[in-house]
Amino acid sequence: MRRRTVITCCVLGLIGGCAQPKWSTEKPKKPQPSPELQKLSRFIGNWPGTAEWVYPSVDELNANLPEGAEKIPSTYAGGGSFAWTLDGMFLKGEGWYDMGADQPVKYVEYWSWDAKAKKYRTWSFSDWGECGEGLSWFDPADPNTMHFKGTVGSDGGTRRGEGKMTFTGDQSYDWSYAEHGPDGRMEFKGTSKRSR
Repeated sequence: MRRRTVITCCVLGLIGGCAQPKWSTEKPKKPQPSPELQKLSRFIGNWPGTAEWVYPSVDELNANLPEGAEKIPSTYAGGGSFAWTLDGMFLKGEGWYDMGADQPVKYVEYWSWDAKAKKYRTWSFSDWGECGEGLSWFDPADPNTMHFKGTVGSDGGTRRGEGKMTFTGDQSYDWSYAEHGPDGRMEFKGTSKRSR
């Protein structure tokens, strides 16, 4: 009995000793932004642009509108700006695009680097109540092309999308985007050019 008590005390002592957390008494150091974030510096600035329907075609969309409804335009205007925020820990984008019939959409988005996924993680929000999140990454074979995929949710349901953007120099990029959701498949493409 005595031997069992001694062994039990030793085991409990070892467990207790091993379970003690080692708290650092050093003042916490604020981390530096990831070097991968610097690759997003090419987005800094203002980017007005235009977009157009790819699928379904504008002719198909307009053919299915109710009689008397305003026709859907073939091109849309939009624009955005990017700047560093929170001491360079995130890239923040703010912008708008026109849905036609005087229905502008305003949005804000944040980009960060996910070291585990080795991709950029994004979050977006719009004044239409949409919330989105996704992943983006530069094409290993072409550093001027970035791929992205993600989801956007709202009261109307969840849509999944993917696309890419390709820089055609320091002052412009082309993009394409395909989306699948409650309204079926839609595709868009466009061009954004840096303004001075």
